[in-house]
Amino acid sequence: MSQKRTHEIACPFCGREQEVALWDSINVDSEPELREALLLNRVNRVECAGCGKGFRIDKPLVYRDREQDIFVHFDPLTGGRALADVEKSFREAMAELNRLLPKDVPPPEAHLVVEWSELIERVFLLEEGLDARLVEHIKYMLFQQNEGKIPASQKGLLFDAQDSTDEQLCFVVQDRSTKKLEAALNFARADYEALVNVFDSEDQLALLEEQFPGPYLNGRLRYLQDLAEP
Repeated sequence: MSQKRTHEIACPFCGREQEVALWDSINVDSEPELREALLLNRVNRVECAGCGKGFRIDKPLVYRDREQDIFVHFDPLTGGRALADVEKSFREAMAELNRLLPKDVPPPEAHLVVEWSELIERVFLLEEGLDARLVEHIKYMLFQQNEGKIPASQKGLLFDAQDSTDEQLCFVVQDRSTKKLEAALNFARADYEALVNVFDSEDQLALLEEQFPGPYLNGRLRYLQDLAEP
């Protein structure tokens, strides 16, 4: 079941404090209308009772779609939390979940995201049946191939399910400071399928896991880390 709790929050515009009910988890099997609400950015949005302005509260949220075997945990880097701390908490939570599950029930393949746009993107790409780690590897290659045009320190790449076709996977360039979408890059689905075959062997899969060893997958950050290495 989906779950809500009451939280006391302060409006970022006028500072007024108020109690609001916010989603902790969304189960679209029992409440399918919540999928559309999430994708339309209507989940955990608040309208201030004082100034009337609307805003979203970024707080931990679990998205579950058992029919499509989708389990995404959104845990934003708020309050000065470091990515390493978020990954540690995620690992501990998954270990506890696995401990509580019956031995004959396989644990879900859980995905960790730390930005709202990543949550929406991950839902879309998993619904498309794409491999999240491989998609981030493709983003890494796109940053590498377009180093002068798409500076990874300033721009992000998001999978665009709406404009993708049977022939092309579409990625949009997003300015990380303004959040504006600026351009589009295409990656041939035939090349994606070729990569699936390449990483089908255990040796090659180990290389992909070495590139993205943690539960948080991000081709842009990995590219920046590799640039920073001597």
